[in-house]
Amino acid sequence: MKDVGSNLSFYKIKKKVQKIVPLFPTLIDTCVNSCVAFTGNYKELQGCPLCHKKRYDENGKAVNVTFLFSVKERLKIQYANKERAKELRYRSEYIKGKENLDSLADIFDGKYV
Repeated sequence: MKDVGSNLSFYKIKKKVQKIVPLFPTLIDTCVNSCVAFTGNYKELQGCPLCHKKRYDENGKAVNVTFLFSVKERLKIQYANKERAKELRYRSEYIKGKENLDSLADIFDGKYV
């Protein structure tokens, strides 16, 4: 039996997934201990201001990189699917169509205490 996992690389997996779901991550350098993301005020720093670990290794490559997927893009993909869009609109549609506001018929009818 052939070992399927031996032919898979991150690049191949990424290309296959992107054909199904067109999400493209933004890569962000982050502290190896997850203290900070090197963006905004920390964009130019060479090391973490909290734990003082180096941002780059001896080859100039970021020690830790985090993949950021845009919430906006994820929502666009979900709303592009008619069934999922209907699920996402359930609460607003339910409340809009409710006649008796005091009756309990759904989890959304409960009161936050």
